[in-house]
Amino acid sequence: MAIISFDQDAVVDYIPSYGANRDSEDPCTVSLRFIPYARVQYYSRIIAARTKGVIEAEKVQEITQSVQRRQFVESVSRVSGYFVGAKEVTDPNELYDTADTELIVELIRAMENAQRLTEGQRKN
Repeated sequence: MAIISFDQDAVVDYIPSYGANRDSEDPCTVSLRFIPYARVQYYSRIIAARTKGVIEAEKVQEITQSVQRRQFVESVSRVSGYFVGAKEVTDPNELYDTADTELIVELIRAMENAQRLTEGQRKN
């Protein structure tokens, strides 16, 4: 059986499983770009370069979170069906700032794993 992956420039409509969203009549959909291993390594090298010589754990954590945010924002193309109160959030930065940790982690794992991305892909 062949292994089929995603082109890193392709945008995939992903429906998170968080909060029984996939069972919803009108689910939240996040359009993601797949992050191949080489790109994950790229972000890791950025973290390593920025933390070189940094001793304070808080500063290392701040740098790591900054790079993770960049990865997230660069890889999310669109958001729909995600609301904060009555306001629909469509911006990746705002999603990152307001979403539950579990949802953000699920989205990052889907970006970095073609199989998970496929499992959550919108079925037409």
